[in-house]
Amino acid sequence: MPASEQSATSNVRVPKTRTKTFTGCWTCRSRRVKCDDERPVCRRCRQSGWHCQGYGLRLGWSQSPGSRSQRRQTQWSALQLLPNLSSAAVNALLAELDGWSGEGPSQERGPFTVFSIANLDAEGTGGEVGSSDTPQSNSASSSAASPGTENALDVCDSGTPLPLRPSSRDRRIRATTTDSSSPEADSLIDDSCAAPSSRSSPYERLSATPSEIEEVVRDDLPTTLPKLSTNASHYVRTALTLSSLSSRNPSPTMAINPIPLPRPEAELLHHWNTFLSGNMLLTDSPNNPCRTVFLPMALKGLEVAPKEPSIHLSILHAICASSAFSLAHLRQDTRYQSLATHHDQLALRHLRHNLARGIRLDEPALAAVLSCITAEAMSGRRRRWRAHVTGGLGLLENEIRRGWVPGPAGSRLIQSYLSLSLLSNLPVSPYLMSLLNDSPDVRHYLEQYHGINGPLVQFLAYITSLAESKSPIPADELDRLEMQLHRHSSLLSFTTGPSSTIIQHALNSFYYATIIYFRRNLRRAPPSDVQDLVEKAVQELEAVEMISNEKGGCAYNWANFVVAAECERADLRARMAAAFDRKSRHGIHNIKVMSEVVQELWQRRDYAVGIDIHWQEIAQEADFDIMLV
Repeated sequence: MPASEQSATSNVRVPKTRTKTFTGCWTCRSRRVKCDDERPVCRRCRQSGWHCQGYGLRLGWSQSPGSRSQRRQTQWSALQLLPNLSSAAVNALLAELDGWSGEGPSQERGPFTVFSIANLDAEGTGGEVGSSDTPQSNSASSSAASPGTENALDVCDSGTPLPLRPSSRDRRIRATTTDSSSPEADSLIDDSCAAPSSRSSPYERLSATPSEIEEVVRDDLPTTLPKLSTNASHYVRTALTLSSLSSRNPSPTMAINPIPLPRPEAELLHHWNTFLSGNMLLTDSPNNPCRTVFLPMALKGLEVAPKEPSIHLSILHAICASSAFSLAHLRQDTRYQSLATHHDQLALRHLRHNLARGIRLDEPALAAVLSCITAEAMSGRRRRWRAHVTGGLGLLENEIRRGWVPGPAGSRLIQSYLSLSLLSNLPVSPYLMSLLNDSPDVRHYLEQYHGINGPLVQFLAYITSLAESKSPIPADELDRLEMQLHRHSSLLSFTTGPSSTIIQHALNSFYYATIIYFRRNLRRAPPSDVQDLVEKAVQELEAVEMISNEKGGCAYNWANFVVAAECERADLRARMAAAFDRKSRHGIHNIKVMSEVVQELWQRRDYAVGIDIHWQEIAQEADFDIMLV
């Protein structure tokens, strides 16, 4: 061969075979560049200004034998993501799928599907699930047009839909933002569990830009705070204190897109819709406000622009926090505790921003405050609930005096809010107290859903004010008050509706508890003198459980607490202890703390024979400062 030809042949560049990478982030894969695998965000994306889509596993299905794996393009509706299945049905479906023999390519039960990895290998996936580097697959992964595969099928490296451990950065944030007295304030969402997205991530629609939201509201704050009453102004400042540090150090974000929800949040809303809505109220009905008022308001938060502070997002996060606290209590799973803390902080942040911007209380704002109070009850935390309740009372009075006329939904929320405040021994102005009077919009609302009576709650507040004044009351005045109390029994007849018997027994127990409260606090009767009333009240409380077959909901727990606190006989104490144990099924941690207060009271009375110890003395202590509902 001539030298010239040999030289020309040797100068021809042989194409270099390049190997695929199966460990890089999804952004580097789509750009076909080498990734440095730095976590949680790769350095190449950070230096180039690209949005790193993370390293989460992605699942793919082959269109036909031998073809390349492609991302599934099926459009999933919100209803498919949130099937109306009970927890028992979900567990049964999963148990059936766990026992699948592996015959055939896949097995489907309801909304769940399992498949054989061996079949995927045979179809040419090369042992990797969903590692397609085609532009089509990568565009699909970053497009909001395929919400089903992006949110419902992508999983974190930990292989679980819930956070397993906090990052070191999150532990620093938690140490400065959570209440030191709250053992429930656990880890936040792990950075490595962020769902990949090329736009604003789903949680960014809920919490993505707290620092930018901070800038929006900061200029308005000095001009709006002076217009408030003392309680309302203090409430806004308290809310600012609770979450200002977490705004400067925003917690890691995962996302919620306008249509679908990630698996953890879908589970939390499912728990609220199918479990808590029926367990937080005495009776369930098609008009259940947890489903007809709170949930629609919360879902409006998914329509909000990512950088816009929204009161509806506060409701959504508070509902998620309530559900997560409830599941943590029911399942004793710390992962739910972490998720609850995350959503609780975001709920406070959005509530804070909206109060600081407008300082106007409408139905969504009142629902947001009530949702945050609900999260406090679910968590069983001490003291913090007072900031919500007292601050909300100040805001509510300001709005009512400005001429706000609430609609039917707002009137129901106000009834719940005021009765909750009064039963927790908080002062309510006579102006607001008048809102508890029956109106066509709210007739029998408190009786049906909370097992209490508005006029009797007002009378109870009057008894509390007399007891706290410590002024001597003449005997004839006490007789007159007791006769007035007995007249209220004629108002407690409830005979309409399918749950009328349950409601009647709940009202009877509330009536007996009020008489016990009156005699112990105004007549100064010893516990031994009210044991006959205590026994009658216990019978009424047990009747509610018996008629509902121990599967019913939960009235306000003030009557349970007062009756249990005044039990002196061993048999009555055992019956009330069993009643509190049965109520653990509701998933409300506050009930467990009430039981602890009662047990502490019984022990102190047993040790201090001859000394009359009132439950108020213990309830005012820091360790037992809880809502009595």
